[in-house]
Amino acid sequence: MNATRTGMGTPPARYGLLGYPLGHSLSPQIHQRLMALAGIDGTYELLAIPPEEIAGRMTGFLEAFTGLNVTIPHKQAIMASLDQIDPLAEKIGAVNTIACLPGKPVTGYNTDLEGFLSDAPELSGRRVLILGAGGVCRTLAFAAGLRGAIQIRFLARHPEKAKPLATTIAAAFPACRVDVTAEASSCFTPGHPDLWEDRWVLLNGTPAGMWPHTGSVPVPDELLDHVQAVYDTIYNPFATRLVLRAQSRGIPAKGGLGMLVSQALLAQRIWNPAAVFPAETKEHVLKGLIGEIYRQSPLTLVLMGFMGSGKSRVGHELAAKTGWPLVDLDHWIEAKVGRTIPDIFAAEGETAFRNLEEQALAEVLSNHHCQILATGGGALLSAAAQTILYSHPALVIYLSASLETIEQRVGDGTGRPMLSGQDRDHLTLLYDKRRPIYSRLADLVVNADLPLEEKLATIMTTLGLEGETP
Repeated sequence: MNATRTGMGTPPARYGLLGYPLGHSLSPQIHQRLMALAGIDGTYELLAIPPEEIAGRMTGFLEAFTGLNVTIPHKQAIMASLDQIDPLAEKIGAVNTIACLPGKPVTGYNTDLEGFLSDAPELSGRRVLILGAGGVCRTLAFAAGLRGAIQIRFLARHPEKAKPLATTIAAAFPACRVDVTAEASSCFTPGHPDLWEDRWVLLNGTPAGMWPHTGSVPVPDELLDHVQAVYDTIYNPFATRLVLRAQSRGIPAKGGLGMLVSQALLAQRIWNPAAVFPAETKEHVLKGLIGEIYRQSPLTLVLMGFMGSGKSRVGHELAAKTGWPLVDLDHWIEAKVGRTIPDIFAAEGETAFRNLEEQALAEVLSNHHCQILATGGGALLSAAAQTILYSHPALVIYLSASLETIEQRVGDGTGRPMLSGQDRDHLTLLYDKRRPIYSRLADLVVNADLPLEEKLATIMTTLGLEGETP
């Protein structure tokens, strides 16, 4: 078909996003900010169109809109409705941007690839490990090939789905070794980390870790010992569990918000070739978006650590800086049952208290707003508590204090049932027992021996909360 726009005069600037489902998309906010910065008078709409309807409705969309973005599951299906396709989009086999400019052929482009490359870690001469085999993985693989990766490996739960894509990438980049595996263990030799320059650049193209399933991680932690950089295309939450766990190991890692803004800016330049965007456009658009993510998709920041690690103090200060409410789990339990924690321990024992703690954890995490939760030292140790934690949108911040700091802060243990009547050796044994569990559960590790402002700065910056008003 020929969908060339031939209308008289300049049509109104009307833009939209085709996809299904769309959920809490940030695209309207991003494009409205871009248009405001460039003085473009236009609107941006979300168009949630089921796959079975898209073909029959494309003609109407192409007539009504000046430009369209396209997301899953329509990036391939809409290509047949276009007059022409940009060579890069043709090569990738997916279109995410359509220009419907008056008097010109309706043309499909792919701005995802350039948007990713503008935000990506170094790929030239690197071994690249791509998680998944879906549409975004296709873009990541082409980007890695174009940048000169020496190896591309797809780690997919269903390798048979990844093999056709691997064949396509191998044909497009014959100098690059391309393979597929279903086993994360095949990407490293246990107990023998690779040389830093030989480690993988890990690119996540799966939805694992996306809100509200923030407890999911797409790879086992031990694989991160064989990774030199991480890029997670997920932008909701701003920092996923994968990103945080990599950063806590000193690995450069970031989420996909920068890619999202970059591809949107490229689309606006296609739709409005005469528009002038300020030099700092991307930074201006990013400002405030993180707060919008937290508003649309709230989660709980769970402060965890040994007694005396400063969870309550850090929680109070974080609450003051973010405006999020603070819940102290011990105080919440005391208010709920009308007794102090030492009284509960004395009357009913630790097992009864842990049951109360698990119930309280489930109730607090079920709140549908952003909040900060300061937990007791043993609140997250049980398998039941961890199941509750991972079934809610939450991220875990471990305040890791040295034993010396703990000893100074807890003193003789007054008011702390776990230390009642015990000597220093008991404190040491308890500390040594719990610390590995804390490390395993932690998404972000913060040195609790540091001054308060340094701890707060680490948390605020890492989670994108600096300068935001969620």
